[in-house]
Amino acid sequence: MQCKPPDKQFFAEIRDLNLGFLHLVADPRAGDEALGMLAMPAASAAALQSLEEPELSRVASAPVLLARLDDLGFGSGVAETMPLPAGLDPQWSQRVSLFAAGLLTYLWQLARRQPVAASLCLGPDPARVQALARLTGQEVLACGAVAGTILRARRVFRAPFLPELLRTARHGAPSEDLPGLDLIPLGLAQLRPGAARRGAY
Repeated sequence: MQCKPPDKQFFAEIRDLNLGFLHLVADPRAGDEALGMLAMPAASAAALQSLEEPELSRVASAPVLLARLDDLGFGSGVAETMPLPAGLDPQWSQRVSLFAAGLLTYLWQLARRQPVAASLCLGPDPARVQALARLTGQEVLACGAVAGTILRARRVFRAPFLPELLRTARHGAPSEDLPGLDLIPLGLAQLRPGAARRGAY
């Protein structure tokens, strides 16, 4: 399969996914337990919750996926993940489950059709992208049913990235200029033998 570089449509799709994730974090029904489950620092969540919709939209335009699916085994036990904590707001929990299932389906399709773009979302590990691409539709449905339990915030919500992210949101600076947020070189590392690295970022 020919490896296509990411295009404008890809970054538009990432923006839409980012905005969906930011709305989950900014939702007043997302309490401390919910934010902890997402690995979202309380200070970061409070800062995001103080933003207006246009500001959230600018944060969503950061050139990196702001959410990740943690410890996704891709068919090897992920369906046995524990359910969402019972103490969460039911409506918020439903939104998280739907978003995470949609994110997984998107990443699966991306891994099958645009592996280079998928590596920008999953990390520069070709084996991880290939494992996701090999899933059957039935396996994706099984994983998607519990994907909400492994939805996590990316490291961009922590120092030193967060202040720059918020500055962009409030002052409208182009998100492409954010230092440290452009992870395209990491994703393209899969094209160089021996350059792939594991780990959530």
